[in-house]
Amino acid sequence: MSNITGAADGGLSISEHELPTSDSFWDIGNYRRVVERMESGVRQCDDLYRMINERAEIEAKYAKNLKSWKKKWDELVEKGPQYGTAEKAWQSHLTEAEGIADLHSERSARLISECCAGVANWKRDHFHKSMLHWKEVKAAEDGFERAQKPWAKRLAKVKSAKKSYHASCKSAEAMRKQFADAERDPNITTEHCKKLKGKSDKAEKERLRLREKYTGRVDDITVYNETYDRDMRTEFDKCQEFERDLLDFVRKTFLQCHTFLNLTLSEPYTKVYQDFLGVVELASSAEDLQFYSSRFGAEMGMNWPVFEDYMHTDDLARNQVSTRRYGSPADAASGTGTPVTPPQAAGAANQNDGSFDPEFDSVEPPKVDGDDVGVPVRALYDYSAVDSDELTFVAGDILTKLEEEDDQGWCRGRFNDQEGLFPANYCEPVQ
Repeated sequence: MSNITGAADGGLSISEHELPTSDSFWDIGNYRRVVERMESGVRQCDDLYRMINERAEIEAKYAKNLKSWKKKWDELVEKGPQYGTAEKAWQSHLTEAEGIADLHSERSARLISECCAGVANWKRDHFHKSMLHWKEVKAAEDGFERAQKPWAKRLAKVKSAKKSYHASCKSAEAMRKQFADAERDPNITTEHCKKLKGKSDKAEKERLRLREKYTGRVDDITVYNETYDRDMRTEFDKCQEFERDLLDFVRKTFLQCHTFLNLTLSEPYTKVYQDFLGVVELASSAEDLQFYSSRFGAEMGMNWPVFEDYMHTDDLARNQVSTRRYGSPADAASGTGTPVTPPQAAGAANQNDGSFDPEFDSVEPPKVDGDDVGVPVRALYDYSAVDSDELTFVAGDILTKLEEEDDQGWCRGRFNDQEGLFPANYCEPVQ
């Protein structure tokens, strides 16, 4: 698969080292799974042809073995001690073998002349080979590249503007702090303070300029999202229609095989072919296409780029605990999200590769000394409970720790006659 590249005038260039940022169909380059699915249709045709042809060979060999067996026993029965109706019974068994052999020979011939020939014809009509690739596959890939390239350029500009803006926020914050410290320092001259004030004002102006640029980039890609969605869906629908033809053809071919191979009405054989027919008849191209679309295609969700403001250092500190349990400050505020490993437990998680060990993971957290009473600890910071099983306290409060810290960095304790969890690194033992 080729990569999306820009023109020589400094346009977008998506190289191999720029991996997709998520698993969504809409992210850069992820349409290639759809193109690869189309290309895999060639292998499906080849495998289907080979499978049916091998079954035809088995049928032919079985028929040949039956006839050889009948010929051998025809001579033995003719020269044997059998007579009368008993001899006719022996002969009828051989006659049955000859009839079954003829049926299997006929089925072998029809599998090759109708099923295998049908697969070869379908492949020839739907896949056309050029020097280096299949024309239908290349056309699909080119269509997706054309649809995605304008959006990919805008996305690159959004990422660049975001990086510049966040860097300016950090720089402006540092300059403000430096100027504030200088004003409080009696050893710093007025002239030096003026210079720092000028640098701080300049950094703030640059921050505002880059913020406006970042906002503009986000607005631009947001407006273009509708066009991107329409163009990508158009190309995806073409691939879905191609896949629908393949799925329907495979289903038709298996139904044809079933018709040829269902030779007997005996109960064991009937059950085998009924199960075969039941599975084939339940095959639905519509259901298969819907499944693919919802897992890997146009019905997947997408986290479209939105404006993300810079978070100050104080905000980061306040959200540290919420981020440990919920993954992001926004998830913590809403009480949603997926818990993540706390920083202080990251080392242990890496050593275990995130796997579950029933011998150790089922062990209860160790109790502290004086289990009935607990150990007093003092809160270092304020903490507001996010879940109902957590404690709320402010800096300076005295809590009773009932259990030692678990592998997620949380302790169980008591405060104000309520038991619950609290972050271990938010408290210290009372000396």
